[in-house]
Amino acid sequence: MTEALTIPSFTFSDEMDATALTLLRKEMKKVHPNLSILPFFIKACSIAMSEYPVMNTHIDNELDGEGYIQRYVLKHDHNYSVAIDSQDGLTVPNIKAVQTKSILQINSDLKSLQERASNGGLTKSDFDDGTFSVSSVGNIGGRYFVPTILRPQAAIIAIGQAHRVAKLIDDETREDGYRLQKADMINFSISADHRVIDGATCARFGSRFKQLIENPNLMMLNMQ
Repeated sequence: MTEALTIPSFTFSDEMDATALTLLRKEMKKVHPNLSILPFFIKACSIAMSEYPVMNTHIDNELDGEGYIQRYVLKHDHNYSVAIDSQDGLTVPNIKAVQTKSILQINSDLKSLQERASNGGLTKSDFDDGTFSVSSVGNIGGRYFVPTILRPQAAIIAIGQAHRVAKLIDDETREDGYRLQKADMINFSISADHRVIDGATCARFGSRFKQLIENPNLMMLNMQ
């Protein structure tokens, strides 16, 4: 953790309207009652990452004589480290090859990791070769937090708890031109290593992630 604080990083933050996703998950839970919302976030990250692959990078910590990194590797598989609150504290095993899996498969893998974390059954292979991290506090509380990059990864996304607001919607049929509508809003933040990821790329990745969450049918179209 101390080494992670030496990374020259920056954080991109935004908010997204997860109302449509919440309704979709509610319908899907009628058939799959154990389906959580986190697999949707994980899959949306993976789809966005296929368009911005530099987000899936490992950085060699060895520096040259002037203090610059000498090598970084764009990883093929999307092995997502997921922060899990276990009896021994926070642990971050990873779900392998997310880009090849459906949301239901990701949900199954996530449940397996959570169960094994709770009974001390995680192994070294569960932690090996994580390429990107996803941290969510939706089931605990807190709307905003700035995540710390897990070396040798180059980026991490933090997802806050959903909160309901009254959202202003344009409506030409009304005299005042707008109406109020309930919306489930979620804040997210992406911390990235500035040595390999620039701010514009991170922002585009975050905007694509947001688009997929706000329009979950687009996510279905991009499924493998």
